[in-house]
This record gives sequence, structure tokens and C-alpha cells, in this order.
Amino acid sequence: MGIPQTAFYCKHIIAFSFFFTLLALVLAVPQNAQAYDSSLFVVEGVKIDVTAEDAVSAKEQAFQKAQIQAFDILANRMVAETDVSNMVRPDLTVIASMIKDYEVSNEQISSVRYVGEFKFHFDPKALGNYFSISGVQYTDKKSNPLLVLPVFQKDGKTTLWSSENPWLKAWGSAQFGASLVPIEVPIGDLEDVADINDDNALRFERKSLDRMLMRYNAREAAIMIAVPDSTLAGLETEQQAAGNLRISIYRTDRGSAEYVSDFTLHPENGQSVAQFYDSAVLKGFQALQKNWKSRTAASASQSQHYYARMPVDSLNELIDAQDILRTLPGLSKISVISVKPTEARLLITFRGDEARLREALRSGSSYILSQPYSKDEEAARSSLPQISGLQVMYDMYHRSKSTKMRLNPHAYKPTYNPQEQQKNVQQYGHGSSAQGGAPASDIMEQPASSLEPSGDQDSQSSVHTF
Repeated sequence: MGIPQTAFYCKHIIAFSFFFTLLALVLAVPQNAQAYDSSLFVVEGVKIDVTAEDAVSAKEQAFQKAQIQAFDILANRMVAETDVSNMVRPDLTVIASMIKDYEVSNEQISSVRYVGEFKFHFDPKALGNYFSISGVQYTDKKSNPLLVLPVFQKDGKTTLWSSENPWLKAWGSAQFGASLVPIEVPIGDLEDVADINDDNALRFERKSLDRMLMRYNAREAAIMIAVPDSTLAGLETEQQAAGNLRISIYRTDRGSAEYVSDFTLHPENGQSVAQFYDSAVLKGFQALQKNWKSRTAASASQSQHYYARMPVDSLNELIDAQDILRTLPGLSKISVISVKPTEARLLITFRGDEARLREALRSGSSYILSQPYSKDEEAARSSLPQISGLQVMYDMYHRSKSTKMRLNPHAYKPTYNPQEQQKNVQQYGHGSSAQGGAPASDIMEQPASSLEPSGDQDSQSSVHTF
């Protein structure tokens, strides 16, 4: 017995109604909404001590000073190294307008003195608007957690988990607070030692490292190698530090350990050996933060539009993809141009060039951006409006679909509709022709021309071999 014709039509009406309801929800989401990590915009531990003619004046001056100091801390955290020193600090009224709320603790008040510790929550959107107007390069997104492997080399012997590793102890006890690059330090339990031990710390297997990354919810690992010279190596931790310490950084995200950069540190007067290693950890931490900014910071003037086609199996998949993409550093806006049963077309506004977009996708998501369509697609491309930033189309797909794309590169062959595209361009604006400059070479980004670090060829020079 067949399905009654009325029931058949009702079934399809319900299905189509459900589809268009979901589609309306997708298109109704504010497309310029960004996902911010609120901890990035929190500045705490701002300690102020002010003496004035009376208690009221002291408290007012302390609050003003705390706001300025908090803004300086946040600017140093988010603005590119090349811009932060030249950036003009805004007036106090402007800084105050960017603060959502604040907290005060440990207050001490006398007739002429005020002491307090402040914590400020800045408004991400207001802060981003100010940096954009200022024309500075900045980043407003955190990286995924980075796993640091503190390897210590003394007299040619490599140590990772041993109690004789003061470098691991210094990293493990460090308190970093809010930062662009959250740091995870392994605890050295049985699972860690089973995956990477002292003998293979510099010759690890990729699968073993991946297991560690999964346990610590990290996406990448940095091998931080500390090598004391003969003078420092002969001192106990409580003795006054002397000599020097060379720090070498290796990246692991391209399949194997790859030398990036190194720098040499000297102790300050009066520092103990333990304090010197603690300060070296801070320098290494700052270098990792600086590197993230060099890879992700861009100014508003570098914003460009990217027209991408994303194969999707459901509207829920598209919604999930939008949520993930909004967390990318540099992403300003996602516009859903159209949705079909097997694909969606997106207009992405991103602060930076194509290389930066690829880096953001690689480090912050599981999505891959194809190469722009080649000359074989010239006929299709010629139907696009001649507007800078929109002359080409990309495929953006999840890594899980990469096998299908490789086996059948024409599975998602583009089809262009000039009228639809022109309408979308008029609605969402023109692409910017500004090209973001390539980030300055920095640690974790320099070409690995050699696996041997630079520096003085002394007793430290023969230990970084892979």
C-alpha cells in the first residue's frame, strides 16, 4: 500500500520548512560577531602607591595611574613590537571609556596616602576600535596552548625529567598569568616519560609527541634547550650566578624538531643560580609571546575580503564552522553569501594577507584553504566583478575532507553567478587592496637553514645535533 499523496506532500513541506528555518537561523546570526577570550582583556595585579595632600586626592590619583598602567600592560600584550614603542597613549578619558569594570583589593588608606591593587576588565570591541583607528598592528586572539619541553644540556648530557634539570623546575614553578600564548609544562609522570625520555628528547617520534599534546590539550610543542657554559654549570643553585646561559628554541609543528633561533643570557648582579634560571624562563616566555604577535598581528588597513566555498553536509556543520572561524586571530567578519545542500559560500573579512590567513587557519582550526583557482578556471573567474580581493575563489574545507579533495579535485567544482556576486559585493562592500607586509623574522618563524644554532663556538657548540 503506497503513501497517500496528501501525506507525501505534508512530509516534504515539513522537511523544507525545517531546512529553511535552520537556514534563517544561520543567516540571522550577527556575521560580524567575534568570539573573544575574555581573559586576554583582563589586567590584574596593578599595584599603586600614591601620596598626595589628602586621602581623597591620593585615591583619585591612584585610580588614574592604575588605568594608565593597565592600558600600557594590555598594549604591550596585544600590539606588535614594531608599533608599541611608537604608539601614542590615549587620553585618560579614552582609556576609561574602554574599561568595562574594575576591582580593588588590599586597600590601605591614610590621611595622605593610598595603596591598592587593581584588576581591570577591558571592552574587547572598544579596544579593537581604538587600535584600528590608531593604525597599529595588533592581535586580539590567543593561541592554542603551547606545550613547552624544557631540555637541559650539561657537559654534553641531555636531561629532561631528571631532578638534575633546573630548567624544568624553573618552568614548572613559573606563574605567567594572562597571555597571548598559554603555556603548558609537562609534569613528567609515567606517561610522559614513556612517550619521551631523556634518550630520545631530541629524537622523538611524532606519535609519541602527539599523545603528549593530546593529554595537555595543546596543539603545538616548543623544545626549549638550556645550555649553561662551564662557569654556570659548575655552580649550585643557591650560589651567586656567573657565566652565561644559551637558550635554543626548536619548533615541532612540521613533523620533526626544527631549529629556529637562540639567544644568550647573562645574570644580573646579585642573582642566585636559581633566580637566574627563573629570569631565563621569563625571557623565553616573552620570546614566545613576541613570536605569536609577529605571526598574527595586523592593522585594520590590511583587511581584505576572501571569497570561499565550503563543502558542508548539514547546516549544523556550517554553524559549527562559523563558531570555530570566529575565534581566529585577525578575523573581523564572516558573511554567509549562500547555502546549498552540499556547500556554503562565505565572504571572509580578515586583517592580513593570504599567508597570514593560512597561518591562522593552521594554528587555530582544522580547516584548510585551497590555492586560488588556477588559469584552468579563467573562464569562471572572468565572470567575477573586477574588484580587488574578490577576483578569485578558494575552497575551505575541514581536514577530514582532504582525502576526498585529493582523490577528486573537481568534486566541488565552482559555479559562479555574476549577478549574485555583484549583489553580494554591493551589500558587503569592496575588498581592500592593502597588502599586509610579511611579518618580521622572529623566533619560531625563521627559516631553518641549519640545525646547528649560531653563537660562540665554545663548550656549548656541539650539543644541538638531531
